[in-house]
Amino acid sequence: MPLVRARNASHAAPTSVKRLRFLALLAAPLVATCLLGRGAAADAGVAPSVAPASSAVVVRIGERTISAADIERALAGVPNFELAALGSTKQEILRRYVDEAIVHEELLAAAARGKGAPGERGVQLQLTKSLASALVRKELAAIGTRDDVPLDEVKAYYDAHVADYQQPERVRIWHLVVASKEAADAALAKVKKDPTREGWPKLVAETSLDLNSNKSSGDLGFVSADGKTSEPKVAVPLEVAKAAFTLKDGEVAAEPVKTAVGFHVVWRKGSVPATARTLADETLTIRAILFEQKREKTYKALVDRLRGQTKIDIDDQALPLVTVEVAPRVAPKQPASASASTK
Repeated sequence: MPLVRARNASHAAPTSVKRLRFLALLAAPLVATCLLGRGAAADAGVAPSVAPASSAVVVRIGERTISAADIERALAGVPNFELAALGSTKQEILRRYVDEAIVHEELLAAAARGKGAPGERGVQLQLTKSLASALVRKELAAIGTRDDVPLDEVKAYYDAHVADYQQPERVRIWHLVVASKEAADAALAKVKKDPTREGWPKLVAETSLDLNSNKSSGDLGFVSADGKTSEPKVAVPLEVAKAAFTLKDGEVAAEPVKTAVGFHVVWRKGSVPATARTLADETLTIRAILFEQKREKTYKALVDRLRGQTKIDIDDQALPLVTVEVAPRVAPKQPASASASTK
């Protein structure tokens, strides 16, 4: 962290610049208030009501006053380890933060305001983003923290997704399928002669009738005993799944497996044991998921409410007047094995 390095560095000037830049980031929430004035920030619903003690003026910079509440808001969300790097006592930490971060930023912001910076389009955009972010933070704060997600909601989510937390044993299956027993015997002989990862893809591309799995060199993914697989758009015949479960990891079935679509050469590449994650095991993870969903729902509700309160008109005919280079979307290239299998 820049502050820690600054304490141990031998060159005072460069580390001083790094320290000021870091402290400026901590004080950034006050910049918008300084440039816009307290009234604009309050009108935007950014500044909450404060207790009388928090209204006490701590800093005066010219005609500008900064209260204890202002400093508290600027420090909100700053990790303790970053604050601890500023000093060894609370007084030292606050004094240094105020002097090297807030005062410097307020001086620069006041000077920019005097030079008409708030009227510049770039500054207006940054101020708009700052105000929008402040309002969103205030709305999201109302939903609390992850720990506030009720346990009954956690359990309901777990029950609805229990299949994700309780998985049966699964095996990794590679296969190829041909039309006749003779062709399958010939392919099986080639596999036994060259049981390598290098020879298999070529054999699959040349012989297999399963165009879907050909794209992945005959990989059917992790398959359970009932034929369900982790691979999308891939169907695994039940006979193939059952045959694979009789093998050991790394073994190739001694005989081709007959199904409704043909004769399969089956290679069991590996396996994963059954898993059973309990509600207690997954409570923290599920709470994080539900909390994020609440945040997204709250944000969407806020935007939808504001849209409903405001007339918005986008002139599609005027949009082409915007000067910007938009690169066309490039279609992804197909793997060589996939294109070969379609010939």
